[in-house]
Amino acid sequence: MEIDQARFEELKASRPILTHALAIEEKYEIIISNFLELEKESTNASISEMVRNHIEYRDFFDVRLALNIRLVNLLTAVRLYTDQLSSHICACIPFDDKVKAEVKAFFSVEYDASFEYRFMEALRNHVQHSGIPVHRISTGAKWTDLENGILEYSLYFGAQKKEIAEDNGFKKLVLDEMPDEVNLRSAVRSYIEAISRIHRQAREKIESIVDSSRQSLDRAIRDYMVIYENEPVGLYAYEYRDEEKVNEVLILTKWDDIRRELVKRNSELLNLRKRYVTSQAHNK
Repeated sequence: MEIDQARFEELKASRPILTHALAIEEKYEIIISNFLELEKESTNASISEMVRNHIEYRDFFDVRLALNIRLVNLLTAVRLYTDQLSSHICACIPFDDKVKAEVKAFFSVEYDASFEYRFMEALRNHVQHSGIPVHRISTGAKWTDLENGILEYSLYFGAQKKEIAEDNGFKKLVLDEMPDEVNLRSAVRSYIEAISRIHRQAREKIESIVDSSRQSLDRAIRDYMVIYENEPVGLYAYEYRDEEKVNEVLILTKWDDIRRELVKRNSELLNLRKRYVTSQAHNK
């Protein structure tokens, strides 16, 4: 089926745009997956205490080590995302010369608005160059009500100012506003909530051109099916000069369906700090 040069160029441009959009979603998914692992790790520790009801010093060490591993992984995932977000968005809309400044502003707004965001950014640098993030953990249980109450188990883990102060590279302005100890579980949730807002803005920035690119490929597949009825297994657009093929574009959308699924799966996280999970056995 013959197409003109303009349509070929449209198809040619669509694939890299969708590729960069998928890369953004994949890196955000890595953040969310690591955040989930951190939350599960802390919850599992509380469940273990509830069942075993006895924790040795070695158990505390193992729990702290596991939390440090999960938190370091999360901070690394966020760094991957923040370092590469601008380049992916610029690749989607190269004609917009203001995009770098806009993406930088996404992060700056969150940095200025929240101590937790500033602290977690500084903590990430601390982890990369100096020490571990989790300094103290404590477990406990309390009755929610003195009469017919529920015994509630919980795990606390925090970063201590006296430990971080030994790192001369830790940002002084953040250290000055830091309390003696930061509740890391709460700070992480605030941090991820901010990253989620940034991600929502990133999606909105490229939404129009990403949708247009997907529609371009879908339209080509529909045009093929009008003639040949069956869905194509491998569909290409070719560019010829005289009788010589000089360029080709693969037209597939199954891989982009993964991006759409990630968008649906990872909606913006609102009021994450006000949410919690309970294992309480409720009656029907």
